[in-house]
Amino acid sequence: MKAIYILCSVLFLSILSASCNQGASESAETKAKTDAFTLCILGTVQDAGSPHIACRKACCKNLFTRPDPSRKVTALGLIDHRLKKTYLFEASPDIATQLRALNALSGFKQELPDGIFLTHAHIGHYSGLMYLGKEACDAKSVPVYAMPRMRGFLRTNGPWSQLVHNGNIALNAIQDSVATALGNGLRIIALQVPHRDEY
Repeated sequence: MKAIYILCSVLFLSILSASCNQGASESAETKAKTDAFTLCILGTVQDAGSPHIACRKACCKNLFTRPDPSRKVTALGLIDHRLKKTYLFEASPDIATQLRALNALSGFKQELPDGIFLTHAHIGHYSGLMYLGKEACDAKSVPVYAMPRMRGFLRTNGPWSQLVHNGNIALNAIQDSVATALGNGLRIIALQVPHRDEY
């Protein structure tokens, strides 16, 4: 088996499949495709987005007047072509447009992913969950995969706890160095790495 290794701040996510070939960049999304899976980069910007709030530097100056729609907060998408499923890694503040891009790439007729993997509690990695609540799409039991402390944080702190209570999200456990099987030979392995880790 060959593997694609993805670094998402706190965790390495190892996506194992029968084969792995690098694909070319297409529009704003970069894709790595196998016969069964497509991995796409949906964003690479720091948690606070672009332009950055209250930034007066040259890097953001023009972006306030001429926004760049391709600049999205860090997130990855994974498409399982055989089972017709999609997965999102990180729930960023740009989740609405990132899911639209993921769905366009997959060609599946579904608005929400079959699972969301959270790597840690820096604000840009989980704040997009709020759009799954009753004020937005009022999702039904979207699987959210997280490490133990992150699950505890979501379960016991509002407004995230409301998502759990109302059944908008269903928390699923992932553990350091333990594979999570998603079917079709796909396994996600979280490996904890040094990073600020309150949650």
